[in-house]
Amino acid sequence: MKNPARRPSLARQTGAAIVEFAIIGGLLLAFIYAIFEFGRMLFVYNTMQEISRRGAREATVRWVSDSATIKSVALFGASTLPGGPEITTSNIFIRYLRANGVDEVSATPLDAGDNMSACNDVLRSSECITYVEVSVKNVEFAPLIFKAGAVTTSRPINAMPQATTVVYAESLGFTN
Repeated sequence: MKNPARRPSLARQTGAAIVEFAIIGGLLLAFIYAIFEFGRMLFVYNTMQEISRRGAREATVRWVSDSATIKSVALFGASTLPGGPEITTSNIFIRYLRANGVDEVSATPLDAGDNMSACNDVLRSSECITYVEVSVKNVEFAPLIFKAGAVTTSRPINAMPQATTVVYAESLGFTN
């Protein structure tokens, strides 16, 4: 005689789906968090590039003494970046370069007209601002998900690459 096949008891299988979902769901949640933070890191990187471009554009039309205004306008009118608290005005650096595009001017001209005079005078060429360089650097990306002491003892920090824009000084401070 044949023995009929025995079916496993359904009572023994009741918690299996919950356990499987907990394992897979935990991995899925970690993967979603990783995608979110990677997207935010790309946002911060792209915004650093945009801040350096905006800052360079503002630095070419404003005078040297307006550095606080230049930095504020570069940060979209704020002192920190919404969605990227890692970037502040202290991360923006402005340099005024000579005609070779490398060296900084030795002495800042008094005003825009004095800069034009220095550019046209051979003896004062070291004071001529020809290029403006704006850099966003020393930005450390820290994921928002981790809080110090919650998961680890410290937040993981990634140093972001420097974003630099160099442009021709154009009118540099002329308001007419």
